[in-house]
Amino acid sequence: MSARLGAALSGHWLELDAVLRLARLADELGFDALFVDGDETALDAGGRAPLYDGPGLVQAVLHTTQRLRAGAIRLPGFAHPVLIARNLATLQQASGGRALGFFGVGAGRHGARLGLPALSPGERIAWLDETLAAVRALLAGGEVSAAGRHLQLERAQSAAAVPAPPLIVAAAGPRAARLAARRADVLDANVPPVRECVEPLRDALGRPMETWIWVFARPDASATEALAAYRKLCPWFAGHPPERLERALLHGDPATWPARLAELRGELGIALPVVDLSGLDEAAARHALLALAPAKPPRMS
Repeated sequence: MSARLGAALSGHWLELDAVLRLARLADELGFDALFVDGDETALDAGGRAPLYDGPGLVQAVLHTTQRLRAGAIRLPGFAHPVLIARNLATLQQASGGRALGFFGVGAGRHGARLGLPALSPGERIAWLDETLAAVRALLAGGEVSAAGRHLQLERAQSAAAVPAPPLIVAAAGPRAARLAARRADVLDANVPPVRECVEPLRDALGRPMETWIWVFARPDASATEALAAYRKLCPWFAGHPPERLERALLHGDPATWPARLAELRGELGIALPVVDLSGLDEAAARHALLALAPAKPPRMS
């Protein structure tokens, strides 16, 4: 069996029809998971981005594919935890168990334009902690009550999700990693995929935990071009030195990428590398998916 591989079409970059065509291709090629859209408060596209609803886009992807798992990041304050749980339970049942519960604290940029309070990273982590506790309990069925700083529930209910979708937490630092260890099934290491960034997160977990990581990819680009795109589209990594970021990139001929991804799995203990195709047009993203195809399964009737 080929190693699992994911892909990301994040950043609110592509029109809906292009996202769905690429999702169908990833499904046919044997990719395990697809992530769509992202934290719109971190977006700087001059008003040109097609800002789709993340859960709605996930529903469309799941509807148009047969095997692929799909998720979009969910941030504290963007939706009520009861609605999140009900949406995940609905997606899980409708898709035959292919929904992903992907969560993060968010970049915290320009939240005021969405009516969100300006909170520190620690406060956003606390809000996400309460959210995840409620979502997991709601997905298990029964009534849920909570009296927290950010969340108050009185006998709230949701349809149960059987099996429950995996809860994935994107963590860039030790506090978020400890939150993932408490509340999540999977750690999404939101750092450049190099040892000196991943190991501190693992140390903070305090327990073994399945780890996924995104690897920024630029097909047929030079190292300089790929690094410039990485800095532009992932500004939250601005504090990392260039030589570290260069080691984190996939660039040049995509035919060479599977070997590099295999190295990353071994070096970093990664269960699911996610090839980040953010910012690419449809043709370039298609080129990368075809080059990386984990295994092309037979079509289902």
